[in-house]
Amino acid sequence: MKAIEMITTFQHPPACNFAANIDLRVDGKWVEVLRTETADFANLIFDPSNGPVEVTVIYHDGRKVNEVDIRPWNRNIKAEINEHTFSFILTQPDKLSLEIEGRPPLFFWANPPETDRPDPEDPHVLWFKAGEIHEAAEFTIQDGQTLYIEGGAVLRGVVRTKNTRNVTLRGYGILDGSNDLRGGRRFQHLARFHHCRGVTVRDITMIEPSGWMLVPVACEEVEVFNLKQIGEVVSSDGIDVVGCRGVHIHDCFLQNNDDCVVIKALHVSAKNSNPDACDGREDVENVLVENCTFLNAPSGNAMEIGHELNTPRVRNVIFRNIDVLCVHGQGAVFSIHNYAQALVEDICFEDIRIEHCFDKFLDFRISKSRFSVGEITGRIRNVTLKNIYWHTTPSNAGYTTSMIGGWSEEADIQDIKFENIQIDGKAITSLDELEITTRYASGLQLL
Repeated sequence: MKAIEMITTFQHPPACNFAANIDLRVDGKWVEVLRTETADFANLIFDPSNGPVEVTVIYHDGRKVNEVDIRPWNRNIKAEINEHTFSFILTQPDKLSLEIEGRPPLFFWANPPETDRPDPEDPHVLWFKAGEIHEAAEFTIQDGQTLYIEGGAVLRGVVRTKNTRNVTLRGYGILDGSNDLRGGRRFQHLARFHHCRGVTVRDITMIEPSGWMLVPVACEEVEVFNLKQIGEVVSSDGIDVVGCRGVHIHDCFLQNNDDCVVIKALHVSAKNSNPDACDGREDVENVLVENCTFLNAPSGNAMEIGHELNTPRVRNVIFRNIDVLCVHGQGAVFSIHNYAQALVEDICFEDIRIEHCFDKFLDFRISKSRFSVGEITGRIRNVTLKNIYWHTTPSNAGYTTSMIGGWSEEADIQDIKFENIQIDGKAITSLDELEITTRYASGLQLL
């Protein structure tokens, strides 16, 4: 039996945008580093069964490395620095942001081994080979098919499937939306699943979108895991769950210039989904988002429900064990924007670590906006925030606020529970410490 390699690397096409002046080596193996306008990134597979490995980053730009921030901080990984080089020990597959002031962050994605790799000869597998750029206006998945992007392969174009069952988008390759940006199309979903049952999206990297990145619409039984994203343009939402039921999102690393994970219910029109429309005005139920890392800058929110909630009910949505590395812009870490008619209830944010936010800690509102349709009659009920750990900076004081506001006595917010909310390691003893402004809100409890 062939021994399993501890480190598996990928060779990308020469036409890709590679990072200059950086060498990355893992267990002595050279790893390619690619570049976007937001961050550099590196993908590999790490099998930890034979013990830890050393990761070494070498810069050839003449500037010394003085300090390295390895995030999320709860990994407790420290770098050893030597002139133009830093190194650290990796003990398990992980997705990290390696940050040096004055340089783009390096997203380091050490993926787990692929134990169930599909057969490229299987007629139900659409296999896109490593080392090549595959271009098309649209890649379509049919019933029972797997679209597989091999590590080192790049797909330039959008992925679509509609009215299908048991469909999969996977592989350690890249789905690249840059053709839309170069072609002048302002807004296009990078991958959309419409009215499907049994959807799996896993392992891929998504970069340079022109709009929302991954969009399941009116789907059931959806699983998304080990997804990596770098979204740069405004409206590069990470995962838009639109009118779906039974969704599990886990172990993802999402950098977005708008909401990272957002729950919606709306009719996605041709105006903002070139060229076809799809109806997602259905109830949202049973969504679990866990074990993820979110970076949000400069617009949008880390974890959002809204704005468009054109359905009777959104319920049983859980975010847990999340690392929020940043919410740098005008958005919030925790947000519910009910600008329509839905009853939003039984929402839980639990075991969340916030390394930086600036404008708003939480923002729960029922209001009217350009996204509203019809009379505002929505309500928000039974929201829990538990085990929230917020690291602040001196710039937070006097600027970072929270809002909980209904629209009227009927369209109001009730029963918001706070349990073990810590700011800089100290549990709050009053909700005043969160600088919450309220309107048409009742039943706020600090437990």
